[in-house]
Amino acid sequence: MLKEKIKRLKKRLKIWNRDQFGDTFKRYKKIEGKLNQMIVSTIHRQLSTQEVLIRKQLQEDLWVAAQSHEFLLRQKARARWVKEGDCNSRYFHLLVNASRRDNTLQGLWIDGERVEEPARVKEAARLFFLQRFQEEDHNRPHLDGIEFQSIDHHHNDMLTGRFLEEEVKEAVWGCGSEKSPGPDGINFKFIKRL
Repeated sequence: MLKEKIKRLKKRLKIWNRDQFGDTFKRYKKIEGKLNQMIVSTIHRQLSTQEVLIRKQLQEDLWVAAQSHEFLLRQKARARWVKEGDCNSRYFHLLVNASRRDNTLQGLWIDGERVEEPARVKEAARLFFLQRFQEEDHNRPHLDGIEFQSIDHHHNDMLTGRFLEEEVKEAVWGCGSEKSPGPDGINFKFIKRL
């Protein structure tokens, strides 16, 4: 039932988006053109008070349009990743191969010498971490006879009890609005506005 409601909502949101926002890049270019035209036409003279206000408004509109277009591009990139990121597509393999290239270790400098032989590189890495995380002092203090404070029943009930609606709301509102889009593309910003 919820899935069908979200599907219908998605269709309506697409229509609303088209009617309210249209093409964000065209809007950005249109405002940028107006601003550039104004700058060129007034380059050799002083701006009137009215022209200063118009220019200021155009700059604000340009900034809003740029932010809106950038946000849309970010959302489309996420939606594309959700749609094509995990399937066996050319896009997925290009991303995986690029990531693999970035994370590949071709060799190491060992004692001033570049080594690319895998066995020697593995052994050098193993020895490095062995020395780095080896415990030097084997005398550990004993905790016998030390009494630690314990929590009372009230605090125990609070820690093990069910989450309250206010706590869940506070946790959701504490998350970034553009984080964690699910497979349906709905992020925290959408949930916060419900």
